[in-house]
Amino acid sequence: MYKSVIFLLTLLMLEPSLATPYQQPTMAVLPFQISPTIRTTNIGDIAINRTVVEREFSNELMNFLTKSRKFNMLSRTQIEKVMHENLLTESDWVDPNQIEKMGRLLVADYIVTGVINRIESKIISQNIKITGEAAPRIVTTFKCQFQVIESATGKIKLADQVIYKLKSNEVRREVSATERRDWTPADYKDLLFTRSATEIGNAILGSVYPIKIIDVKALSVILNRGKGAGIEVGSQCKVIKQGQAIIDLDTGESLGGYESNIGILEVTSIEAKFSKAKILSSTSNLHKGDICRLLPKNYMTPAAAYPKATLGW
Repeated sequence: MYKSVIFLLTLLMLEPSLATPYQQPTMAVLPFQISPTIRTTNIGDIAINRTVVEREFSNELMNFLTKSRKFNMLSRTQIEKVMHENLLTESDWVDPNQIEKMGRLLVADYIVTGVINRIESKIISQNIKITGEAAPRIVTTFKCQFQVIESATGKIKLADQVIYKLKSNEVRREVSATERRDWTPADYKDLLFTRSATEIGNAILGSVYPIKIIDVKALSVILNRGKGAGIEVGSQCKVIKQGQAIIDLDTGESLGGYESNIGILEVTSIEAKFSKAKILSSTSNLHKGDICRLLPKNYMTPAAAYPKATLGW
């Protein structure tokens, strides 16, 4: 009896050291498919290869999620190796019936799939009041529907779409004429993909790992989102308070809870793994663990008159 008690006490003393360490969930981003209804993909007058669009955009999204440091991301080589070894084709990537099987084969907790529904540029004539001349303005639109699926259950964690418009006047405002002078259509494609991937990446992070306050000072807070994860100096977030969960009476499923805005933050500095933000306004005290959602970026200053660059940008 005495020995048994000693043995149990020893186990209790060792319990902290035997605790299972936290493991990041594994995520696989499958190549996004271009909708069959899209005949051409173009930036300006230059057609972009469909395969390039599918692969490069998926890689851009994967890079964004890797920088967030929230997931253990499977590489494109790992995914293609599993697909090849199990004789799976690209059509299996978007087949809902294959998701659970692919999750097991890839040993991934989450799978991201998507369909690109639109990618095109249009030239819009814009009158210049001072000279009366018509200046071309290019608007490139990227539309994508995507899903995040929990592999173990096959349940859709997030289903959403992003419509991003890259406008020539915004490019002139943000990229210097010196830098743009040597740009090619590929450079505009890269910028479009980066911006669109950031939109989708932030939506994915917000559904699995939302931005949270991890420390509160007098007039500032620390956020658990760092460099390269879609947050920038000047970004603004709304702080929300979540109410009691709403339960569907038919299915018993949680539909989320009421959300009320209790404050606005503005990011002031970004470190490798966290950011600092100042409190712009608040209706109640902010606390550690409060969830934050990024606000859309609005341009408040008028566009500067930069010299023309390639492709009318």
